[in-house]
Amino acid sequence: MSEMTMSFSKGKANETSIKHNNRNLYQEEFDYDMVGHRHIRPEYTELNEVLIHDDIRDVYKREFGQAVKKYNQGQKRKDRRIKDYYSKVKNSKNQRTQIEFMVQVGNMDDYKNAKDRFTSQQWQDSKKILENYFESFKKRNPNLIPYNAVIHMDESTPHLHLNVVPVAHLPNAKRGLKVKPSLDRALDEEGYKRSERDNRQQWKEFQHAEAQALADEAMIFGIDRKKGIQNQLKNVHQYKQVMREIENLQEQKQQIDTQVRDKRAQLDSISERELAVSVREKAISDKEQKSAKLDEKIRRKQFVLADWDKKEQHARDSWKAWGRTVEKMARAKNLGSPDDYLVVGTFGQVDKDATKDRISKLLELAGHGKNIKEVEAENRKLRNQGIEQFRGFVREGKSLGDARRKKEQEELKKRLREQDKRIKEQQKKILQLRMFADAAMRTIRGIAKAIPERAHQIWKNIGANLHKVGGQTYIHMRKDEISQANEGYSEAANSQKSRYNQYLRSRNLDR
Repeated sequence: MSEMTMSFSKGKANETSIKHNNRNLYQEEFDYDMVGHRHIRPEYTELNEVLIHDDIRDVYKREFGQAVKKYNQGQKRKDRRIKDYYSKVKNSKNQRTQIEFMVQVGNMDDYKNAKDRFTSQQWQDSKKILENYFESFKKRNPNLIPYNAVIHMDESTPHLHLNVVPVAHLPNAKRGLKVKPSLDRALDEEGYKRSERDNRQQWKEFQHAEAQALADEAMIFGIDRKKGIQNQLKNVHQYKQVMREIENLQEQKQQIDTQVRDKRAQLDSISERELAVSVREKAISDKEQKSAKLDEKIRRKQFVLADWDKKEQHARDSWKAWGRTVEKMARAKNLGSPDDYLVVGTFGQVDKDATKDRISKLLELAGHGKNIKEVEAENRKLRNQGIEQFRGFVREGKSLGDARRKKEQEELKKRLREQDKRIKEQQKKILQLRMFADAAMRTIRGIAKAIPERAHQIWKNIGANLHKVGGQTYIHMRKDEISQANEGYSEAANSQKSRYNQYLRSRNLDR
């Protein structure tokens, strides 16, 4: 599941430009070369979407017209009557006609790899998330009336400019109108209480709630919330200034990265040449060592062969001398062939078996050199057959190992896909439970607001019931509601502990 930052920020007092926000409606008149507009990509401006575009004066007439009419009816002096309430608020030093919010999914790094925003699934999903967020914003915040909302797709990230008119109802006001464009009082009416210690506490709680609502919409598309710096910025102007600085730094980083890549390429080229030379030198050294070993083996073989040649020559010489002697003796005494002689005149009787044995040994020595060569050839043949058989075993083992690893990888990928599917289903269920809890809290809050004398006991009962089911997790509850619920939780815990101690005492008494 991917992660992105979820940001929700507020503009400065009366700082907004509807023409800038709705530039796709005035694209031919819009100046893209103006300072502050140069980061805009005009080829993507047609992707911008205007969700709502009403005249703010019509909103003022609709929301404050009846209150202005009642106020004027109660004024006896004509100079105190209000003719144009929007102009009156606009010229006031203490009031704002409207509030602009900036809502964004992700940052520049999340979208830098998307080349075509028309076909990018990431850009289109983010746009759909902002559309869904806008619809849920109107339901969550009935006191913040949108009159202009635009999704920008032609800057570094998809984001929503949301302009609203805050409407606060003040039935107990002694002076002035009963309905006013006050953000803090509108949020107070929606349940975000103001703090005397920290005047920004109310805004922080509202900002966090809206960022979480944006994260809930993104979770449907498989995007989880990641912490970022956006919600730490004070306003939209400061946010845009930071984004421009980030863009400049990224351009500088790209230039430096290009220089680093060039230097690395040069170093890699030098290293490759040095490595090639080193490999060649090592190969030559290995061949020289192998050649020296072969020379030594050849010299050893030559020595052995020379020794066998001497022995063979000696055997042949002995055989020839012995043969000549026997032939002379056979011819002289007419004793037949050399193998058959029995008696030799003056030499006396000769042992025929001993003579045959001697002749057999001489023949064996005479053929010994030939036998050595045949044995060496046979050894080489057998060694080559063994090497080839071993290589076959290695190839077969490698093939089996690759197939087994491929099968294991496919099984692992299958398990990961099933696990991701289960996680997404669980996340959707969690989201449904969170939305159910949010709806339940709004209902309980409405009941508590309708009967304020019972509100404290209602929140205490929630805490006591949570203790009965073994949990203490509060979803979509404010700090004051949580503190009251904790009272009920503590009372239930103390009551259970007291009953348990009483049970132990009664058991000890029975013994």
